[in-house]
Amino acid sequence: MAKILIVDDDHELVALLTEILKRDGHAVRSASEPVEGMQKCRAETPDLIILDFHMPGTDGAHLFESLRRNQASRETPILFLSGEAAPEQILDKITDTSHSQFLAKPIHVDQLRHTVREMLEHG
Repeated sequence: MAKILIVDDDHELVALLTEILKRDGHAVRSASEPVEGMQKCRAETPDLIILDFHMPGTDGAHLFESLRRNQASRETPILFLSGEAAPEQILDKITDTSHSQFLAKPIHVDQLRHTVREMLEHG
């Protein structure tokens, strides 16, 4: 069982992802905005972070950089989600792409499960 943190402002998507991941045996916490996500990450470092790239007020790149500066989450795998940006647009905005992957919205359940499993196994 892995500890997974979801940071996304889409409450319906968070509920769906939470249900899927809990069925797979994971412990899931969520945050609806980046500051809350960083606070939860500092309180208990997750094994994987699922991060929406576009949120009101900031974007996932800023939170990503903050997570990478934090010693506890420096190497935590991060799965970016976006319905607007292409993977190359996201990768252009972040400095360290190691331990990170991208899934486009809408999310396909099988692809999500496969990617989460792969990231947890290989970092």
